[in-house]
Amino acid sequence: GTFGRVLRCQDTATKETVAVKVIKGVRRYSEHAEAEAEVLSEILRLDPERQSLCVQLLGTFMHSRQHYCIVFEPLDTSVRDFLKANDNMGLYLSDVRQMSKQLLKSLAFLHLIGITHTDLKCRNIMLRDGSYDPAPHPRVENTLTRRPRSCRIAVIDFGGAVFPDERHGGLVGTRQFRAPEVVMGLPWDESSDIWSAGCIIAMLYLGQRPFSVHEDMEHLAMMERILDREVPPWMARQALACDDMPEGLAFRDDGSLEWPSAAPDEDAIERVNELQPLKEQVRPHHSSFLEILLGLLDMDPGKRLTAAAGLQKPFFAEGSILE
Repeated sequence: GTFGRVLRCQDTATKETVAVKVIKGVRRYSEHAEAEAEVLSEILRLDPERQSLCVQLLGTFMHSRQHYCIVFEPLDTSVRDFLKANDNMGLYLSDVRQMSKQLLKSLAFLHLIGITHTDLKCRNIMLRDGSYDPAPHPRVENTLTRRPRSCRIAVIDFGGAVFPDERHGGLVGTRQFRAPEVVMGLPWDESSDIWSAGCIIAMLYLGQRPFSVHEDMEHLAMMERILDREVPPWMARQALACDDMPEGLAFRDDGSLEWPSAAPDEDAIERVNELQPLKEQVRPHHSSFLEILLGLLDMDPGKRLTAAAGLQKPFFAEGSILE
């Protein structure tokens, strides 16, 4: 990655397999990694029973006086790589439910102790065991999908994690998983993690990112199209009142998105028009799943579900799932 690489190693003292993140010999990168280790140490201190479902920090050391190294428990494969190897096919909803529940449990813990991850994405959710069995896809005819033998996950990469007094007004996260308030340059808090979680959970079901985008105006138009809702006018007015509203964004006087007239190009308009709303992509008998998705992906951060509230939704309380 940008900051270094992760190696599979053996602890010479215990003979156990570990993962070692070796940071490039750049001062700024080392400081970033030291901050990550501090956050993980705090999580470990507050979570002796390991209920947070975050990757476990085992230690740190300096290599050759220039490479800061972080030692973690070994994990298997990321959700992104698992789905990519699955030809971007979605998973069984019962498997999606197991992973989603763990992700929200992790976020409920992190937000309770004041930590915002800021960079949740499919690369940063790891399966502890990447083994699987092929099975007929329940929503795509004559197609196989992979069923993980274990749905246990771990949240990784806390390099951008912040406590409340460390929040800043700049961009955070990876574009495709970025909440609308972040895209619009507005203040953000832990609810931005919830939006990212909603994107990941949708991806588990769909097999691909709900927002595959590279430009802000198109991103907001995609949100409106997929969620079948408009950007809240109060957010538009607040963005317009800011001196540093991100370049390229445009809203009408009534607070509505100036789309498609302010689209970057015709291709962007076409890409947005080709998208199907979530309510059409989710099977009708999966209505409780759609309910929680729309709650996590509420464009208004004040109305967005919290992780704890999401865990109380019927989707997680129901018995067996009709795939």
